[in-house]
Amino acid sequence: MEVIRQGARARTTGRPRDACPYPADTRERRAWFEGFDGSAWEPGTRVAHPAVVSKAAAMASAGGTPGLVMASA
Repeated sequence: MEVIRQGARARTTGRPRDACPYPADTRERRAWFEGFDGSAWEPGTRVAHPAVVSKAAAMASAGGTPGLVMASA
């Protein structure tokens, strides 16, 4: 994910952690911090990006086989 790379790049270039350009409480902000901190989200908190979910749903309704398997909690 490009946002994770952006966070990692910010850390390596010496930018502060509060330089994250994404709004609070967004997936993008969490991903940016994941890259900046070099950490990963807990597997139970990961959610597919809405565009990926929409594409998988569209393929399933068209009779195709989506490449993404969503696990239910």
